[in-house]
Amino acid sequence: MEELDARLNIRPIGLEVADRLESAIVREAFAPGEALRELEICARFGVSRSPLREAFQILENRGLVERRPRLGTRVTEMSVENLDEIAICRAPLEATCASLLAAHPDHAVIAAELQVQLDAMDRARRENRPTDGFEANVRMTALLHARCGNSVLQKLLRQLDSPALRYRYHAYARAPRMLDAMIDGNTRMLAAIRAGDEPTARAVTEELVRDAWQTMRQSLLETYPAGNTDG
Repeated sequence: MEELDARLNIRPIGLEVADRLESAIVREAFAPGEALRELEICARFGVSRSPLREAFQILENRGLVERRPRLGTRVTEMSVENLDEIAICRAPLEATCASLLAAHPDHAVIAAELQVQLDAMDRARRENRPTDGFEANVRMTALLHARCGNSVLQKLLRQLDSPALRYRYHAYARAPRMLDAMIDGNTRMLAAIRAGDEPTARAVTEELVRDAWQTMRQSLLETYPAGNTDG
């Protein structure tokens, strides 16, 4: 029985490769628009073409790559328009997540768990390591979603997380104000969750997402002065 349980817990190779590729795409190891050459990636990840193609299908569903006949697979371009669409959807969903946490019987315990990552973000700011701040923020977001207790909301947030993370990383890596804004906003959000204040948790979280949206938007426009982020 234990052997069967172990086999059932093994993740498919294609999914494992997709997650590793997603991490690389988010952190700009592969640039927007870059061609993903199968032979090179197979050698890099030590896999055959079959699981890699499964990974490409998963990543296409996540909005991170696009596959075209005779042109192969490329990393999806980043654009202000795409960022806007993501942020409009994320703001109310993240706000709902925070309000659910404030209403949770263990809201103070959850706030203490989240505080660990907020402290890591602040430490990264003091040490001038913005991408470490990004990593702590990613862990904090994952914990927020995991503890909200609403499976439908979790699924919706997962669908937005992958493409949204690219824009967040882009801003963290280029705009020091991003880390400052996220620390300030998350501090207010955690205070509301800790106090069990649902309306405030909802309001400050929606404001946090919208403030981050504007910072990410400006970062994109600074990287692409002509406003053309589609290559």
